[in-house]
Amino acid sequence: MSLIAGNLGVVQRTLDACHLAWAVCAGAAAHLYGNRRPIQDIDILIEPGKLSEVVRLLDRQQKVVQFDGQRILWRGIKIFDDLTIRRGRDVYPFVLDADMRSRVRRLPLLGSLVPVLSPEDVLVHKALLARGPEEGKHDIADATAIARRQMLDLDYIQRRLALMRVNGAATNMLARVGVNLSTGG
Repeated sequence: MSLIAGNLGVVQRTLDACHLAWAVCAGAAAHLYGNRRPIQDIDILIEPGKLSEVVRLLDRQQKVVQFDGQRILWRGIKIFDDLTIRRGRDVYPFVLDADMRSRVRRLPLLGSLVPVLSPEDVLVHKALLARGPEEGKHDIADATAIARRQMLDLDYIQRRLALMRVNGAATNMLARVGVNLSTGG
């Protein structure tokens, strides 16, 4: 854990020093918002089109990263600029847009004060992925824990679903984890 903590500190100082928009997302964010399972890695979402710049910034610090054009991998840290979900012909955009950035909050994580996506954004993404133990993932458990432990802005969730062009299937999954958008609770 301490290796990831140190690496998160390096990334936090690097991204903040360059005033890049970024936020912790996925499992580490779900950990902060309710599902206290151990943190295996840190997923970070940055503003679109900035991955190459982050590679250069880390390279200047002599940090050797793996970069495949879609994500950066570095010692327990994964950095993305697009976490869009694709299912067949359906595409649900999930990028760090202005609405998301306005709801980011700074929270302590592994010794660093980091920006974290809102619980609503993490919940929607996890509920749409809807992967469970059979896939070796924790999306359903994470979404359920967030729904139980956070006061959620249901209007924002509906706005996020509309921005992602999500149909009624997401409403069913959200209801399954305890978020009923049709009754406001």
